[in-house]
Amino acid sequence: MEKEEINAIITRYLDGSATDKDNILMESWYAQLHEDTSVEVSLSHRLEQLNQVKSAIDKKLGLISADDTHGSTERNTWPYVIAVAATIICVLCILLYPVKKTDKSAEPVLVQTQDILPGTNKAVLVLADGKKINLSNAGIGHLAVQKGAKIAKVAAGEITYQYNGNDAGDYNKIETPNGGTYKIHLPDGTNVWLNAASTLKYPTSFSSLKERRVELSGEAYFEVAKNKQLPFRVVAKNQVVEVVGTHFNISSYANEKVMRTTLLEGSVSINKNILLKPGEQAVNSASGIRVNEVDATNAIDWKAGKFSFGNDQDFQTAMRQVERWYDVKFVYTNLPEVELRGRISRTTNLADVLDKIEDMGKVHFRIEGRRIIVTQ
Repeated sequence: MEKEEINAIITRYLDGSATDKDNILMESWYAQLHEDTSVEVSLSHRLEQLNQVKSAIDKKLGLISADDTHGSTERNTWPYVIAVAATIICVLCILLYPVKKTDKSAEPVLVQTQDILPGTNKAVLVLADGKKINLSNAGIGHLAVQKGAKIAKVAAGEITYQYNGNDAGDYNKIETPNGGTYKIHLPDGTNVWLNAASTLKYPTSFSSLKERRVELSGEAYFEVAKNKQLPFRVVAKNQVVEVVGTHFNISSYANEKVMRTTLLEGSVSINKNILLKPGEQAVNSASGIRVNEVDATNAIDWKAGKFSFGNDQDFQTAMRQVERWYDVKFVYTNLPEVELRGRISRTTNLADVLDKIEDMGKVHFRIEGRRIIVTQ
């Protein structure tokens, strides 16, 4: 930011015409000059201190006007006033020790210069020959032709495979980054929605195969096309889910201790020895697989644009949902003892989500770039 812009912001603050953005910038400058980030200070308290600066400047301006015996114009005086303002503000920033928040009713500390936007339709298609297609940049229409399929982008956030008569199918991958989601229509008619930070590997044609086998890392919701002669299998970590035609969700992230398979419609078997009914969830961990009755729709809240907190999730597990969708990293000064329950829209900016989480329990957040500092 240029010196002239900074002076203009201070000028607006002093004459009472500061915008909300100006006040946020003043707040962020204040915060950045403090190296001690272990103590929280509310925005209202800091602005109160800055109001004291304004009074001091007003008084100084009065002294300048009274002593101006040489006919100095306002144009000549004003740069001096700006300099005094900036100096006093910096002195306050360095000398005034922050006041610690004492109750939850105080304003939360979300120090930031700009908000972080939610995720969007983003993915990369990796063809069998290694060629990569950025689906975010690709236009609607034809993408590629391979043995077994024609590939096209049919809408924002959606690609489709159409069988082209060749039996020898190649294997492709579709990868979503943090902050990305995408839908793929497989050549057998199965629809798959990928959540953020996920990868699906699949053949471009199932016609010459004895099974419809795909590999998943991350999270995806499947609506499998029925075909009794050709079972559909999803391999994820140490688990194989087998179906004929059904709707289910698998969450299988590498940085999670458990893998969850939730059935919404039909039936699935897991590792050939566990059969799920609609409304049941298999939780696969190091100690084995247990089956729970759940509200199955919670498992696909992400597909409907919501974060779903609850069940047996701990706080860090819940926050990893937010990390993946907003492409941020939570840093813990201590681990809050907070039990989150309920749903929060993931279509809003990050600050709105953090505000709502703060309302759920004794936890506070401070945004520093793409790092979120967590305190209790």
